[in-house]
Amino acid sequence: MIKRTCAAALLAVAAAGLAVAPADATVQSGSGTIGDPWVPTRAAHITCATATLFGNYTPGQGHSDPIATLVQGNYIGVRYLTSDHNSADVFWHGTSKWGFVLRDCFTLN
Repeated sequence: MIKRTCAAALLAVAAAGLAVAPADATVQSGSGTIGDPWVPTRAAHITCATATLFGNYTPGQGHSDPIATLVQGNYIGVRYLTSDHNSADVFWHGTSKWGFVLRDCFTLN
């Protein structure tokens, strides 16, 4: 009986936590073009012999934290170009990973 009461209490606490409204999120809109940051991914593929998928990118400093190496022909989804247009936020379909790739190493399909 005690286990059943504890389980019921835990479920009630979990349900109450789900009922709490999420924090306000910044609403973004997009036109559906690669130059508009809030867009669905655009189909693209790697054109360099190899291209590194990085975890971070800072304009003026470059890429950091390599994740994986993509090869020519790998399909990616491009979400947006960075503000300096040297990199892009991409989704690698082969492993379901997000990261940044050098802009010169892919072309839109």
